[in-house]
Amino acid sequence: MNNFFVIGNPIKHSSSPMLFQYIFKKLDIDASYSSKLVTSEYLEKTLMNFKNNNVSGINITMPLKSKSIEFVDQIENNARITKSINCLHFKDDIIKGYNNDYYGFNKLLKTNKLKLESSNNIILGSGGSARTIILSLIKHKVKSIQILSRNKESAMEIIDDLQPNLQGTSLKIFEKKLEFKNYNLINCTPITLLGNSDISIISKIPKIDYKILIDINYKIKNNFLNFSANKIVDGKSMFIYQALKSLDIWFESNISNKLDYKQLEKLLC
Repeated sequence: MNNFFVIGNPIKHSSSPMLFQYIFKKLDIDASYSSKLVTSEYLEKTLMNFKNNNVSGINITMPLKSKSIEFVDQIENNARITKSINCLHFKDDIIKGYNNDYYGFNKLLKTNKLKLESSNNIILGSGGSARTIILSLIKHKVKSIQILSRNKESAMEIIDDLQPNLQGTSLKIFEKKLEFKNYNLINCTPITLLGNSDISIISKIPKIDYKILIDINYKIKNNFLNFSANKIVDGKSMFIYQALKSLDIWFESNISNKLDYKQLEKLLC
């Protein structure tokens, strides 16, 4: 039997076990998938235990996506650029790290027919997910990105790390202006997902009509982002596609092609 996990802190909210258990049953795969609460101080020990105890792969959620990069033997390019990992594959005594959120977000844009080229964007948050979304925006040739975060130090680190990849995109710390026009808002924080989040950042968000509002969370428990927008998109498609990418990595084939996306989407509704 192949054994898989999703790790993070908190972790009870994760729908990954439900999704993968359905996938394994649908594909007649002899495998298990469980969630495990892991704090940053026990991350290395946990990964070594997985490596030594026949775990085939794991997914990683907040707040471990950036720290996990310290413990991998090999890393794919997008994970290297963003310094963020959400998928590990254990094979032949080697830990390989991947950033499947990048693939998932690009699929979210395609699935929802969102055009971002030459757009202005406000990113909420400065964690591993924000790094990934910012790289995707750069690759989509957006005009500008402003990072609105309670942690200005981590926001500045993102700007420094991604500077060589900007390709003409303006990437700055959020500045309160008198007027914002034609902006997109992208939430990369857990404020709409977790009940105990610090929501002080909400008061700093410009109260304007946004072109596109994207919340990358796939469960929206708190509608704090109650702003007007021409189009509002949640993170269900991103979540599903990053999971399918993990599946293909772990089984080293395009096995996800056998699945019906619409059926997977219904599981999250």
